[in-house]
Amino acid sequence: MKKGETGVALIMVLWVIAILSVVVLEFSFGMRTEANLAKNFKEEASLYALADGGLQRAIVELIYKHDSRIQQKRKVMKIEEIPPGKEEWRTDGRPNTISSSMGKCEVRILGEDGKININTVSDTLLRKIIGNMGFVGEARDVVVDSILDWRDPDDFYRLNGAENDYYQSLPNPYECKNGNLDTIEELLLIKGVTRDLFHGKRKQEEDGKSEKIGLKAIFSIYASGEQVDINSASSLVMRMVWGIPKDVAQRLVKAREEKPFENQVDMVRRVPEMAPFIGEIGGWIVYQPRRAYYTIESTAIGQGEAVRSLKAIVKIDAREKKGYKIIQWIDAVW
Repeated sequence: MKKGETGVALIMVLWVIAILSVVVLEFSFGMRTEANLAKNFKEEASLYALADGGLQRAIVELIYKHDSRIQQKRKVMKIEEIPPGKEEWRTDGRPNTISSSMGKCEVRILGEDGKININTVSDTLLRKIIGNMGFVGEARDVVVDSILDWRDPDDFYRLNGAENDYYQSLPNPYECKNGNLDTIEELLLIKGVTRDLFHGKRKQEEDGKSEKIGLKAIFSIYASGEQVDINSASSLVMRMVWGIPKDVAQRLVKAREEKPFENQVDMVRRVPEMAPFIGEIGGWIVYQPRRAYYTIESTAIGQGEAVRSLKAIVKIDAREKKGYKIIQWIDAVW
């Protein structure tokens, strides 16, 4: 082979090597990407299963809660006699943790009877709550009157309310409901209800902590009415609905962490600061849920801090074949 031909051959070999290197690198990158996708899919499936398992465990705990035989056994047992992990799950939103080889799952249960029913709340109480949230004068009255106009079956305006012609005049018009709300999110369609008012705008407190005060934390379409279950109500609901001071509400929450309140006498004995308020609000406090509707939020956290959440609203009902009914299921909670 001549000298010139040798050089050409060498260049061709180098080109082939370069091309093969690119192909190998591309293949390697593709395989690595597919492996990562498979790993992520597996982790996602595992976390979903863990979150679903936590939610199903919560449903079982709620069925136990409404089983009179199990409750009678729990009532006579001393705290130290209850095996670890067998404690009754509370319905006040505190986290219940389940650990597994896949990670951990935090499950929160919130009794809907710890809120006020938006479809039956009276003008007086609704005005009081919106006022306690910091709205006064016309700003308060627009929200209250518009909610009541949305609910009632007629087309007559309240002084600061809104009926069908108002909603039809909007850039994206829609009908006034003139009936009960089907979801709590429906409040966002009503005149005066902003996203901040519904979801709550984070507010810095004097103690350095921040808190969101929003309608969705106070109202429900599943609550029994205007009486609130003190063993499910949040500190926020206690303050906005009953009008009690924040420190008294916090004492109630702390006291029930030990065990739920059994009745008014038990509650006042353990939290004497409530005594001055009983005359006015005692009739609006109940100590057992009257309607067995619950919101369950289950969040699975993987070893690599990946997160998957599920949310459901369930009704515990012994007449159902499984003892419960799923009212709403939300597959992705962000």
